[in-house]
Amino acid sequence: MTKLCFTTTGAWDLADGFGCASLGLAGVCDNSENRVVTKEIPAESRVLTGSYQTLLSDVKAVTEQQNVYAGIVLFGNAGGENVFMEKLCKLLNCPLVGGGAAIDGATGRKGLITGGGEAAVLLFTDGNYHYSAETLCIHSNVLQICDVTTADPRTVLTVDGVDAVTFLNEKRAELGLKNTDFEHLTLSDTDDVNAHLSCPDGQIKSGRDVKARMKLRYIPHEKVYNTMRDFYDDEDAIVFGCAGLSGLLDKPLDTKSLGLFLFGEVCTVGNRAEFGNLMLSKLKISKK
Repeated sequence: MTKLCFTTTGAWDLADGFGCASLGLAGVCDNSENRVVTKEIPAESRVLTGSYQTLLSDVKAVTEQQNVYAGIVLFGNAGGENVFMEKLCKLLNCPLVGGGAAIDGATGRKGLITGGGEAAVLLFTDGNYHYSAETLCIHSNVLQICDVTTADPRTVLTVDGVDAVTFLNEKRAELGLKNTDFEHLTLSDTDDVNAHLSCPDGQIKSGRDVKARMKLRYIPHEKVYNTMRDFYDDEDAIVFGCAGLSGLLDKPLDTKSLGLFLFGEVCTVGNRAEFGNLMLSKLKISKK
């Protein structure tokens, strides 16, 4: 038996099970309430926690003893998520979902994950079940392919040879968006996994590692709610969505799924998974 437990950011002390804090719980409440949701899954699993290095070693040890059919990866906001996922995918060839624990805006408390380390990993080892992962980038309008230069993996200097701040401001102006809007317009990698950008101190920062070739993507506001509702409206799924996307909603999502709003998402793309932002990702488990 596997017990998942997710809470709003102020209720983490009430958690009992594998999980983390979510910025509100879809179909349950916003983040102003102290709430806990749990989900019990009959499938057997293994829970690993600790530093990235420890987790990679422990995952390797598990795979040498048992088959792993799917996994949930939760991050404690320590950075380096993309590098960790790249190494993890060399050890695991299965559907992976998850995301980054939400940070308490009132206290700034981080690392709200099982075990309190850099990350926590739950590995499903029960071959009596079918596991499938689905990922969605809701920004369906690809405006152009861009060449990007960076100062480090998460600091964007230029886009197509233009200062990144200037480039994004000009594109937002063309779309009628505010200069502070980093949610309707964003960049994704060529696998369609988004970055969530921001502009502290006059530089464009990203919540995930940026690559040299990116896509400029956009979603009209009128498409946000229905697109997200359709993805979340899956009672049998565990849905990991971005807190940045939840901020675009004009009303709460009507869903019966275990629906979360985290700080980054683990997205299965092809035969591997990577860490991204402004994404939707879900895991479905069913008896064979």
